[in-house]
Amino acid sequence: MKTIRALRQERGWTQFELALAVGVQPQTIYLWESGRRLPQVLQMRKLGEVFGLCSDEIDLGLPADLSRTAPPRGRTHRRRDELIPGQDRRRATRGTEETPAKHDSR
Repeated sequence: MKTIRALRQERGWTQFELALAVGVQPQTIYLWESGRRLPQVLQMRKLGEVFGLCSDEIDLGLPADLSRTAPPRGRTHRRRDELIPGQDRRRATRGTEETPAKHDSR
């Protein structure tokens, strides 16, 4: 099994050329090759077609033991008026105050 980068380099293609062939942005190829993102199923199928392989034959470079990797740090969902520990109340409510209605001065 070979990685996307190895398969691309064997053919002498740039990331831009592979991106055109697969139908994604060049930045996406970089993210796949650097291991920061994984291709979606349809993109894997297209990669398989482009390289003349079954998509299962493409090594995504995943670590053997995924349990050792830290879970992704996602955003915590808080209400707009909910305080974060140690946060000043004035800062938490900034931008949520009601603005007085403007009156027409006719």
